[in-house]
Amino acid sequence: MRQTKLSRALTACCAAAVVIGVVAGCGDDDDSSDASSSATTSAVAESTAATSSAAASAADPAVTKEITDAYTTFFNGKTPAADRTALIENPDGFSQVLVGMASDTRAQGTGVTVKGVTLTDDTNADVSYDLLLNGTPVMPDQTGQAIKVDGKWKVASSTFCALLSIQGTGAQIPACS
Repeated sequence: MRQTKLSRALTACCAAAVVIGVVAGCGDDDDSSDASSSATTSAVAESTAATSSAAASAADPAVTKEITDAYTTFFNGKTPAADRTALIENPDGFSQVLVGMASDTRAQGTGVTVKGVTLTDDTNADVSYDLLLNGTPVMPDQTGQAIKVDGKWKVASSTFCALLSIQGTGAQIPACS
């Protein structure tokens, strides 16, 4: 029973963090929200720089399409949880969170526009994107990662965890710690 309550609480927190928290953080004039978002974006950028020690190169069109499709489908709030779960690096670690988000009508308005894909090596890529809510950018100019797992490109766990951490809920998800 305790596990069920914990799972529900985590799911609710994550759904709220990704949808409502992002909108509130970006729409708020409070400098602390902007600082939190900037700090997270900076942390992700530093992580990206450390990860890509080899010279980065533009991805070929087929790789760009596969990564773009993975990001677009994963961040589409109307995509069924099972489909989204298959598109993240650590599917078991996020399945409960994604199921909770799929049942939250507020989360169904999320989306993403991929603006660029750069390979850092054969199995890693940097992805620049805008996070959308009802078609409007709420977090423009984000940088995330994609990772090739078993021959398929997926959204890196670190990217999803960085978004969850903006509102402080990322650490509550075991896959993010």
